[in-house]
Amino acid sequence: MSSFTKILCETDVKKQMAVNSDFVNYLPQSRGGETVNFPVMDVSSGTTWEFGYYVRRDGHLKPVFQGGWRDYCRDKDLKVGDKITFWADDGSYRIKAERKIKLLGQEIGSRDL
Repeated sequence: MSSFTKILCETDVKKQMAVNSDFVNYLPQSRGGETVNFPVMDVSSGTTWEFGYYVRRDGHLKPVFQGGWRDYCRDKDLKVGDKITFWADDGSYRIKAERKIKLLGQEIGSRDL
């Protein structure tokens, strides 16, 4: 099993989420230049989402999640600074979104979204 964690920026939340190029080997095969859709289960709700995954055809891969990723962001009301953890395990994919909990300006934990 492989995973990555990311603190979301504005582009991640509003448009598409950049994925580390090292993680490409754990995602569905792509010839590049096309969007590959694949199911991702949200571990908090059990809901399965169809994410679009795109890599460039030539040069720097620059992999991104698109399509259903934006729907996921809207449904979860994801905001800049929220954290996602994404797991890939032998062809199955899971995601969890979390938001920091603050009390009197101090971070006291996080909650699943």
